[in-house]
Amino acid sequence: MRIRRVRLPEYKRFVDLTITDIPESARLVVLIGPNGSGKSSLFDAFLLKSWTFRMNPGIRGNNAYEGYYDRNPDTVSYSTRNVAERIEVEFHTQQPQTLEDWAAVFNIRSAYRNESDFRLDAIQAVGSSHVSERFQRIIDADQAVSDNYRRLAWRRQSDMDRDAPEDLTIGQYRKEFLMELQQAMEYLFTDPTLRLQDFGGIQEAGAFRFTKGTVEDFHYKNLSGGEKGAFDLLLDIFVKRSEYQDAIYCIDEPEAHVATALHGRLLKAMLKLIPEESQLWIATHSIGFVRQAFELMHQEDNVVFLDFSDHNLDQPVEIKPRIPNRSFWQTTYRVALDDLSDLIAPENIVICEGNKAGADKGFDAACYNKLFSDNHPETLFISYGSSGEVANSENLMKILGAVAKGVKVWRLIDRDEMTDNERSNNIQDELHVLKRRELENYLFSPEVLRTFLNNNKKEGFADNILMKRQELLACSMKPDDDMKAITQELLQYIRQQTRLSNLGNTRREFALEHLIPALKETPCIYEELEEVIFK
Repeated sequence: MRIRRVRLPEYKRFVDLTITDIPESARLVVLIGPNGSGKSSLFDAFLLKSWTFRMNPGIRGNNAYEGYYDRNPDTVSYSTRNVAERIEVEFHTQQPQTLEDWAAVFNIRSAYRNESDFRLDAIQAVGSSHVSERFQRIIDADQAVSDNYRRLAWRRQSDMDRDAPEDLTIGQYRKEFLMELQQAMEYLFTDPTLRLQDFGGIQEAGAFRFTKGTVEDFHYKNLSGGEKGAFDLLLDIFVKRSEYQDAIYCIDEPEAHVATALHGRLLKAMLKLIPEESQLWIATHSIGFVRQAFELMHQEDNVVFLDFSDHNLDQPVEIKPRIPNRSFWQTTYRVALDDLSDLIAPENIVICEGNKAGADKGFDAACYNKLFSDNHPETLFISYGSSGEVANSENLMKILGAVAKGVKVWRLIDRDEMTDNERSNNIQDELHVLKRRELENYLFSPEVLRTFLNNNKKEGFADNILMKRQELLACSMKPDDDMKAITQELLQYIRQQTRLSNLGNTRREFALEHLIPALKETPCIYEELEEVIFK
């Protein structure tokens, strides 16, 4: 089972969240973003969808957990069941038809996984894990180890009493039954080796026993917090996969308690245990998990990333799979490392023009970084002032090259009023020079404006807007190709004509949010800029 689309209207912090365009090939979905961005809330929605059918109105009422799920819990129509019903989850395969079907869709782990010790003194029958009420909210404690021990012990007892061949010994059964889980543990813990020995007998230990290095019969309670955390995740998948063969596995912060060096291997071990038809969703702050997922994406092309960063949740938000470009890694490192994220160096640095202060600070660099983030993810643009300051920045180039060894640094300046001969001379001096006057002549070009209007279904206004563009240029007291001088007035005219909302109050916001995406979709303009800067 694979998710295609999710929508959460008026849910918790979200006004209207839509997650869409998840391909059927995605076996791993990675959620990144800072604390409070809504990653865990998404898992809460999945959890609510899966357990609502068990709510007993006579016991808990329709308003179970009032004020927790609904964005507006004080409304008269509020009920937990109503919130669950308006949560939309679409699959690539057949939709679950009944509430009972929904119970078998999600196997979810909260971030609060901590069971330091347990001992069971008796075996009792266990039902389907679909109806487990271990926890109902993602903020609740999620103690699964003892429950899974009980399930394994009951299954062993049932197998040996009913289905096992008469000559099968306990040792042989244990070896065959636990083999994959043992292999996952051995792959994960190598120094010292940690191997699941068995799950003991009720009369002997009533808990899991391990071989650690050369020590045998190592009791579960003596494992470190990280060892318990990793074992818990692997064990839960191993136990549940027989009942969740075609399901969505969700784990909030799988890195909890686990050493950073183990994060990548833990992700691979979990994916190996999860049934092939199923899908794994993780919400993580771990560079190790994200890096391993990035490598898997290039190897098998079945991984997608969803970035919850920098969204205004008081407005409708749409999140689509994101290509891991430089800004993606900056977000990931910023969340994980805070100030240390600035130490991550790109492969290329382009020194370009741009104000060092004020409302337009770094405008050119911001546009270039967003424009080329997908096709040139290892390139960073930095604004350094006027064309003269950029042209005379040899010392800065040397410093950047020395601080970040191996990085390539070059300079990019606007053409301004250069003649063809002046431009050629500057290029010979190892400067990259735009073919047009400045960046605004690309952003506000007729071709890009038409693309923008087409994308917003306002192509009927194109002729009027382009005519106004020419009028403003003709009436300007500046050179007749000085597009920067008229951009703010042109923006106001576009707003008045199209009546589009959310265009931004300034040319900076308009350019970054609307014209850069349009320029990306205008090949003749994009390729001209790309050739000037990179070739």
